[in-house]
Amino acid sequence: MIKSTFLIGLTLILILSGCSNGDATSKSSAKLEVVTSSSTNFTLENFFSLGFKKYRIYDVTELQGATDAVFGFWGAGAYERKEYEIRIYGSHEDAVSLGEPLAKEATGNDAVIKSSKSSWKEGLKDRRTIGGPGSGGGGRSGSFPKYGNYAIYGNVVMLCEGAEEIALEICWRLINELN
Repeated sequence: MIKSTFLIGLTLILILSGCSNGDATSKSSAKLEVVTSSSTNFTLENFFSLGFKKYRIYDVTELQGATDAVFGFWGAGAYERKEYEIRIYGSHEDAVSLGEPLAKEATGNDAVIKSSKSSWKEGLKDRRTIGGPGSGGGGRSGSFPKYGNYAIYGNVVMLCEGAEEIALEICWRLINELN
C-alpha cells in the first residue's frame, strides 16, 4: 500500500513537471541585450503613445548629444508600473558613445547619486530612492540608487527601476511595446 502510494505520487510529480509552461523556461534562458540597434529613430511621443506617464521633462542643455529626457512610469497593468528615465539622442551611435557612460554611472548598486560626484545633475533626486529592504526584517534608511540597470535601444537610453538582477528585464518590457 505504501509502495503504491509512493509510485502514484512520483508519477503525478513527473506528469505535472512535464506539463510545465515552456515559455517560462525560454524567457528566463533568453539573453537580454544591454545595447541593441534599431532602424527606427524614437521620440518621446513614441513612449507617450504607449501610455508612458511623465512626472518631469528634463532640461538636456548639459546632456551632450541628447534631444530629450523624461522621468516617468509605465506598466502594462496597474501592478506592473515601474519608473524609468528615458533619454533620447540624435542617433544610435550618439546614444552609445555619449549616453552609455552616463547610464553606467547612474545605474546599479554603485550608482552615483551624490550631486558632488554626478556628471549630469539634472534629475539626480529622481534617481534616488529612500529607505529600502533590510535583512533580518529590519529596514535601511538613507538614499539608494533607484535604477538597477539600463538598456540602449536605437537612439534611446533607458534607465530602469529595480534591482540589478531584474532591471534589464524591466527595460525590455517597455522596449518590446515599441515594436
